[in-house]
Amino acid sequence: MKQKLLLSLLVLCYVFTASGCGSGQNSSSLDYAESSSNNSDAESAEGISDESSGGTAGAGEPAADENNTDPGNAPDSAPKINTDMLVYTCNLSIDTLNFDQSVQTFHNILTNAGGFVQNENYSDGQTSTSYYIEDSQKNKLYTATVRVPHDKYSDFLNGADQLGDVRSKSSNVQNVGQEYTDLNTSLSIYEAKEKRYIKMLSTITDDNQAIKIEKELTELQVKIATIKTRMNQIQTDVDYSTIEIRIHEVEKYEEQKAPEKTDTFFQRLGKTVKDTWKYFLVFLETMLFFVIRVAPYMILILAIVFVIFQIQKKRNAGWKPFPKEQPEENIEDETAEDTAADDKD
Repeated sequence: MKQKLLLSLLVLCYVFTASGCGSGQNSSSLDYAESSSNNSDAESAEGISDESSGGTAGAGEPAADENNTDPGNAPDSAPKINTDMLVYTCNLSIDTLNFDQSVQTFHNILTNAGGFVQNENYSDGQTSTSYYIEDSQKNKLYTATVRVPHDKYSDFLNGADQLGDVRSKSSNVQNVGQEYTDLNTSLSIYEAKEKRYIKMLSTITDDNQAIKIEKELTELQVKIATIKTRMNQIQTDVDYSTIEIRIHEVEKYEEQKAPEKTDTFFQRLGKTVKDTWKYFLVFLETMLFFVIRVAPYMILILAIVFVIFQIQKKRNAGWKPFPKEQPEENIEDETAEDTAADDKD
C-alpha cells in the first residue's frame, strides 16, 4: 500500500513538473513571436514613412531630409582651392616691324593698367662696334620685367597682340595660400611667445637669467621679422603679377628673285679683261700713293747715307799706311838696279 502511494506521488510530481516546463516554453515562444511581430510592424511603419516623405533612397540608404540645414549632418565635400592667394607669372616674346611704336604702345598699355617697370634693357645688336650705325643696320631688342595688378593681368595679356607678332607665350599660376597660412600661424605663436618673454624679462632680477632671456627674445624677434618680410613679399606677388616681355625688331621676309641668266663666253672674257685692267690701274694707283707716302722718308735716308759715305771717303783719303818691310833679296836687287841706272846716266 505504501509502495503504491509513493509511486502515485512520484507520478504526480512528474506531471506537475512537465506542465510547468511546457508553460515556460509556451511563454517564451509567445514573447519571441510578439517581439518579431513588433519589429515587423516597426519596419513596415518606417518604410511607409520613407515612402510618404517622397524619398527615393535605395535599399539600405537613409532618405535625405530636405529641411535639414545642419552642416554637421551634411556629407563631407571635396576641399576647395583658395583662389585668394594665387601668384601669376608670364613670359612673352614678340616680333615687330616697327620697334619704336611697339615699345611706346607697350608703355601706354602698362600705364593704363596701373603697372610699373621693375627692370628693363635695350640693345641695338651692334654694341660691340665703335662706328656710327644707321637705324636700318640695327637689330633692336627690348626686354623688361613689369608688375601688373592681378585684376588687370588678363586684360594686359589680351592687349599684347597690339605690339606685334606674339611668337611665344608661357604663363604659370602658383598657389601660396598654404604657405601664407602657415606663416601666419607661426607668427601668432612667436608673437605670443614674445609677449611672455617681455613680461618675464620685466620681473627677473638675476642678471644671468635676464641675459639669457634677452638673447632668446632677440632670436625670436629676428624670426618674427623674417616671417613678416616673407608675408609681405607673398602679398606683393599676389597683388601684382609678374610679366617678362621681349620685343625684337625683325625685317619683312621677301621672296628671292629669279636667278639671272648665265653670261656667254665672250661676255665673261670681256668682263674678265675689264676687271683685270681695272685692278691693274688700282694697283698702279696704290703703288703711286705708296711712293708718295714714303718719298720723304726715302729722301731723308738717302741723304744720311750720302753724308756717311762722304765722311768715310775723306777719312780714307787722308790716311797713309806705313810701307811693308821687304825681304833683303828684294832690297839688294833694287840697289843693283839703282846703281845700273846711275852708270847709264
